[in-house]
Amino acid sequence: MAIVNGYTTAADVQNALGLGTAVLTPDTAEIEAAVSAVSRQVDDYTGRFFYSTGGTVLFTANDYLFLPIGDWSAVSSVMIDENNTGTPTVALNGTTDYRLTYNQDMRGAPFTAIQITSFAANSLPFGVTEGVKVVGTRGWSAVPEPVKAATLLQSVRIFARRQSPYGVAGSPEGGIVRLLARLDPDVEAMLRPYRVPREAV
Repeated sequence: MAIVNGYTTAADVQNALGLGTAVLTPDTAEIEAAVSAVSRQVDDYTGRFFYSTGGTVLFTANDYLFLPIGDWSAVSSVMIDENNTGTPTVALNGTTDYRLTYNQDMRGAPFTAIQITSFAANSLPFGVTEGVKVVGTRGWSAVPEPVKAATLLQSVRIFARRQSPYGVAGSPEGGIVRLLARLDPDVEAMLRPYRVPREAV
C-alpha cells in the first residue's frame, strides 16, 4: 500500500532495520502500512497533523478580537458574517484588520489564531454561529525533524512486533520483556513539545 501523508518513508524504515532500500515483498508493503498507522498515531497523540491540505473552515467566534483556528500554513481569505445572516460575506483585510499569530518559539510553526488589530475597521462576530470563514492551507508546510524521527522510531518498533505476536520479546535465558501497548517513551519525549493541550471533559 502507498503511504498517504506519512512522516517518514518506507526506505528510511528499511534502512533503520538493516534491510536496505530495495523493494522487498512482502516486507515493504508491511512497512508502508506501519508508517501510515504510526503517522496517524502521531496525529492522535499530538492533537494536530503535520501535512498540508487545502481547506475552508467555518468558526464560531467567542471573542471580538481573538480566534483560535488550529494549524494553518497559509491563509488566503478571512470572511465574517457581520449581520448574522448565516453566510460570511464581509472580507477582512489581512493588512489592516487582523494579524495571524503563531508560536514564535517553535521553528516552522503554523499560524494558529486570528488577532484583530487595534485599528481594524471590523471585529469578529462574537457568538454568531459559524460566523467566520477561513480559507487557505491547513497543517504544517514541512514535517518537523523531531516528528520525522519519532515516526521512524515507532515504525521500526511496530514492524518488529511481528516477531513478537503475543506482545513479549526475548528468551527464557536472556529475559522476557513485555512490549507496552503505547508509544515508545523516546517517541513521546520527541513529540511532547508539539502536543496541543486538550480541555478536560
